[in-house]
Formats: sequence, C-alpha cells, structure tokens
Amino acid sequence: MLRQFKFPDVGEGIAEGEIVQWLVKEGDWVQEDQDLLQVETDKAVLTLHSPYTGKVTKLHGNEGEIIKVGALLTTMEAEGSDAAPAIEPQRKDAGTVVGSLTEEKEIEVVQPVLATPAVRAFAREMKIDLTQVKGTGPKGRITRDDVEKAGTKTAHGESGAADSYGPVEKVPLRGIRRTVAKRMAEASKRIAEVTIWEDADITELEKVRAREREVVEEKGVRLTYLPFLIKAVLPALKAHPSFNATLDEESEAIVFKKYYNIGIAVDTPDGLIVFVIKEANHKNILELAKEIATLADKARLRKIDLPELKGSTFTITNYGVVGASYGTPIINYPEVAILGLGKIEDRPVVREEKVVIRKIMPLSLAFDHRVIDGVEAGRFLGVVIQHLEDPSLMLPEGK
Repeated sequence: MLRQFKFPDVGEGIAEGEIVQWLVKEGDWVQEDQDLLQVETDKAVLTLHSPYTGKVTKLHGNEGEIIKVGALLTTMEAEGSDAAPAIEPQRKDAGTVVGSLTEEKEIEVVQPVLATPAVRAFAREMKIDLTQVKGTGPKGRITRDDVEKAGTKTAHGESGAADSYGPVEKVPLRGIRRTVAKRMAEASKRIAEVTIWEDADITELEKVRAREREVVEEKGVRLTYLPFLIKAVLPALKAHPSFNATLDEESEAIVFKKYYNIGIAVDTPDGLIVFVIKEANHKNILELAKEIATLADKARLRKIDLPELKGSTFTITNYGVVGASYGTPIINYPEVAILGLGKIEDRPVVREEKVVIRKIMPLSLAFDHRVIDGVEAGRFLGVVIQHLEDPSLMLPEGK
C-alpha cells in the first residue's frame, strides 16, 4: 500500500523550512523512525523520521528547496507489500566511504565529504562542489571558511556571472540569514524604535568578577559579564513592567508578562540566533553562566532544541565581543525592547574633581515608542546601571 509522508507541523509557529539533506534515496528500504531528511527552519535544523516501515518510491523536493508545512516529502510502499527487499537493508556509515548493495547493482563508492549539514547547505547556496574543496578543519573537515574561499575564487571569474561592471556572485538567501532578513524587516515595519545610550562604571563589578572567576572556572564554567548583566536587568524589568511586555495590535492591548525569560543573541557561523534563559529570576550567577555557555555552544553547532529558542520576554545582545561600543540593536519582535552591550574598556573619567581610570561598560537600549516613553526608558536604564555599579544590589540571594 502506498503511503505519503508530509512535512509535519512541528509547533512553535513554524510554517516552512529548507531541505538541507536527504538521508535516504529512492529505492531504499527504511524502518519506522529511521532518519529520512534534515530540514532547516527559522530556529533549528530538524531531523524528520519515517512514520512507516517500507520502500521509498519517490522523494518529493530537492535539497535547498523551501517547503511549507503540509508539503509532500516522500511516497512509500508500506511494509507487507511486494516491495520487501531480499537483502539486508543498507546501513548508514557517516564520515566514511559508503557502499550500497542491491540485487541489480554493484557496490557504489562515494567520495567521503566531512562537513556539517549547515556547511553543506551553505555550499549549495554558493553552488560549490564540496568534493572539490580541501577541508582545513579537524580530520579534514570542511569549514564555512573553506567554502567561502572557494566561493571567492568562483566569484573572481570562474562562474562566468557578471554585471555591467565586472564579475559578480549571486547567493540565494537561505537558512538563518533568510530568517534574520524576514524578522528584521518585520520588526522595522511594525515597531516605532528609538535608542538611547549610557555608560556604566563597572570598576567594582570587575573586582567581584575577578574574585569569583577562579572559583567558578574550577567548576568548568567561564564567568563572563552576561550573567551579571542579566542580574542587573531583572530588577529594572520588575520596576518597569512595560519592558517585559508585548503589544497585541489586534486587540489594542499591552500584554504584561509575569515571568522573566531573557533572550541572548549569539553569533554563529550561520547567522544570529537568540536562545532563551527561562525563569532567569530564579537562577544565581553560576547557574546563569553555565546555562549561557551550554546554550551558546548548542546554538553554534545548530544542535539547539526549539523550546530553547522560544518564549523570551526581553533580549540582550553583546556586540562588544567584536569591538563595537555603541549600536542601534533591532528589537526582537514581538518584544518591546532590547539591550545592547558594547566593548568594555578602561577610560579616563572625572571622579571628585580628579581624572581617574575606570572600567566602563557602554549600553544601548532600544525600545518601542508605542509602548514605552523616553522618560521611562531613561529610568529603566538607570536601574540597570545602578545595579551594575553596585554589585551588592545584585547578589542578595547568593552568587
């Protein structure tokens, strides 16, 4: 009996995805729950599994193609029909030379290519044959940089593409970059965004961090400024609940969130991803540091789960790691504000009529002027700075 498998509704508001890689081919015999393909959504790379045991008669959709929820993916002959194979089903052996044996074919040898699904997808966007790319990663693994270098070579004349002035390269907007483009356009269209900037003197906070860093790192956790910044943001959100809210345009109502889930924007090889620290108000500095490190690694490896990317009420973005001091961060819609952390540096400042060197943290606060007025934004940022400059205010419940 023929069975059809369609792109299921995986929840979290996901309506479409991109086929990254087929893990089976037409004619393969698959078991129920066996991996069929990888699909990249606007949040993560998902592996979809076969709902049936049987023979794959047709693959619907090509790698790199955008598919909607409900789109047909495979047609199969279910177990019990005349399609049952006379030999042992093929087994996958990722990262090695693969052989496939059928009744009518000899063993087919395929050149091994070591690359992550995200790099493979990027190579397809660049129209780069990975078998022609030399990998510089561990054990010869091909990295995104390797593909970019191959693409640069192509753009300099090998592709044959050109405009009126010289060689060009046209790369499809796919994956995380496509998602970022759509979300940024939506935020720009829907939000009346305003940004204010201030500096926090974190000289005393740095003393606390330096004192605790050695103890924390003995537990295998790197202590950055982000856990402290989250701790400073939480009292500001409680004092100014308009920042922990969304605007329901349809019902013309402001929805105040009674929970505190902090989104953290992290740069990955595939683009910007925001993971979420759930119930951040119930976690101490060490717990926050451990969770940030774990989720950041999972995001960069594209192994993060969908629930870990959803439900944020306020977002922090750290562009200081790339050397920028101030910015105009775009709000993570449908939230109504975002806080940007700039490059922390020693600066000369005036204290008690003397010029002294202090450690300064630049902060950029963007907010939706439909919900928040400038005066309230200034007061919100004032509470954040007050707690950053006096660490004792942030740590009454333990570190």
